[in-house]
Amino acid sequence: MHLLKYTFIIFFLFSFQVKANENSKIRYINIDFIFKNSNVGKKINEIAIKNREKKLEANKKIEKKLEDQKKDILAQQNILSDEDFQQKVLSHQKEVQEYQIKKNNEIKEMNRKNIDLTRNFMKKIDKILLEYANTNKIDLILKKEILIVSNSNLDISKNVLEIVNKQIKKID
Repeated sequence: MHLLKYTFIIFFLFSFQVKANENSKIRYINIDFIFKNSNVGKKINEIAIKNREKKLEANKKIEKKLEDQKKDILAQQNILSDEDFQQKVLSHQKEVQEYQIKKNNEIKEMNRKNIDLTRNFMKKIDKILLEYANTNKIDLILKKEILIVSNSNLDISKNVLEIVNKQIKKID
């Protein structure tokens, strides 16, 4: 009985064996290459760097001011009464905490904006890839990162980069 089942299963599997379609087109793309080398991708990266440097410069000034305040308070330790000294120390600590919270919120907001810009750019690239696949009758486009070995003739990154630079002119 079991032999009959196994024979039937083997016959069934071989009779409906799926053969690979030799005409199917498979290509791959390096998304990082497109992001780093496209005009809009470069602009997004420049904006992120510029904003980060601007915030760092502003934060350095605030941190220097807070450090100077700390030194002034410590210099007045022997002059002030214990209550006044403690009050200035607590006030300074509160100011430092507020600054750290503000700094963290600014960093989160900056990261959120960068992620949004990148996400919108990637959505546009996805649309371009769909059009490219339809136009060139490509059945499957893979990310280069998931490949182990591949023929470089199957890479469409440069072709798509040209299209991206032509079609995407501004940052959203």
